[in-house]
Amino acid sequence: MNTIYKTIRISGGRLTKTRKAIVDVLSNNQCLLSKQKLVEKLKVKKIKPDRSTIYRELRFLTKDNIIIKNTIAGVDYYEIPQDHHHHLVCLNCNSISKVKIGSHLEKQEKQIAKQNKFNIINHSLEFYGYCHKCQAKLIKEKL
Repeated sequence: MNTIYKTIRISGGRLTKTRKAIVDVLSNNQCLLSKQKLVEKLKVKKIKPDRSTIYRELRFLTKDNIIIKNTIAGVDYYEIPQDHHHHLVCLNCNSISKVKIGSHLEKQEKQIAKQNKFNIINHSLEFYGYCHKCQAKLIKEKL
């Protein structure tokens, strides 16, 4: 957390109560969190920023790569880049879970950057399909 706070200060930002709470909620979350879920978790912490404050804070945090924004099926999700992972997205129930892929993808990313003389800051890779629960439901529906 201290590293994140230091990055915020270096980026010219203040450590407001709302900004700290957003970082805290995202760092305690296992994976992607929608703006709606983020606001719900902030309310539990008795922090109720208005919509413009949330947009401004999320824009600041994503601009300086303190948090990552992924848009999946038209919904923006946020997370703190803690470990390198990708996502499995269920097309039926919209559940999202993280999955780790071996180091070969990281090697390919470095090779792509080098070949194209391109500084890659981040990338997004999602796998779309059906989770175990939804697969069972779909099979039952077909019978």
